[in-house]
Amino acid sequence: MFRVASFSPSLRQPIKTLSAIAGLVITLGIAATPAQSVPLSFDTMVGTADGSNILGPTSSSSVIYFTDVASENGLTIDARITATLKGDTNFAEQTNPDAPNSFGDAGFIPDYNGSTNGPQDDLGLFYYGYGVDPIEDGIEVKFEFFDGTGDLSGSFTNEQTISSLELAVYEVDGEFSQSELFRAYKSDGLMSYTLGTTEQALVATDQGDSILFEGPGTNYAEDDATGAAILYYELTQELTLDFGSVQTSGSEQNAVFSAIDGDLSLFDRSNFGNPVTVVPVPFSGLLLLSGLLMSALVFRRKSYA
Repeated sequence: MFRVASFSPSLRQPIKTLSAIAGLVITLGIAATPAQSVPLSFDTMVGTADGSNILGPTSSSSVIYFTDVASENGLTIDARITATLKGDTNFAEQTNPDAPNSFGDAGFIPDYNGSTNGPQDDLGLFYYGYGVDPIEDGIEVKFEFFDGTGDLSGSFTNEQTISSLELAVYEVDGEFSQSELFRAYKSDGLMSYTLGTTEQALVATDQGDSILFEGPGTNYAEDDATGAAILYYELTQELTLDFGSVQTSGSEQNAVFSAIDGDLSLFDRSNFGNPVTVVPVPFSGLLLLSGLLMSALVFRRKSYA
């Protein structure tokens, strides 16, 4: 026989506090079903391209700006995008055009349209790695969002939070002579992700504060979900994607291309898994929750007294 527990008035408040914290845990760790996301478009770069390669015009600047990347609740949103190089990486004008694996200048490819009738409004990333070694080449790309409504257009001064967004990161596959990968960070508001349904799809590994996505080491078409992942974010003011490659053989100059689709117009969702994979609370978030729980317990002890 079970006895229904009853609580004195002095214990009801701490129990309510613990219940609220439990709800927060559920919200952070489980509730990650994509809502109606805000589409992003990378087609209105401020300034002009300063180079080109086989995929289109390029910008070799480490910082580029876009106006009108999105709109939400009557606001226009602008974006600043910053690239930080790592390893032996060239993200600028090509330095060795006679190399066997040279395809033009490196840099950002705004409004990427890989081929006739190809994707539009995407952001391409093209870099060269140098040398056969275990050093990870690549670029870390930081997106920051700003209010660009009216007179604020192009000012990049007032930070703006986007309620929810989805990004398809694609062409992260690799080939015989190189591995390809990227990382997404939980603290940026990353709630969930989905991968392709083929056996060769990206492999995702939880690394604590980030999720590592590794390519299969075989080249696939850019619109093949095998080399892609859809990332879902909430309450995001800025986010970072860390792209990498390790060259294992081949010529001195190693070309790597990846791209970001901000409105999910390139892929058929049926090529991705369902349901989505929920991103667990990062360690820093668990510390915060632990602190809240301890505070609730202290409050409960005081109530007993």
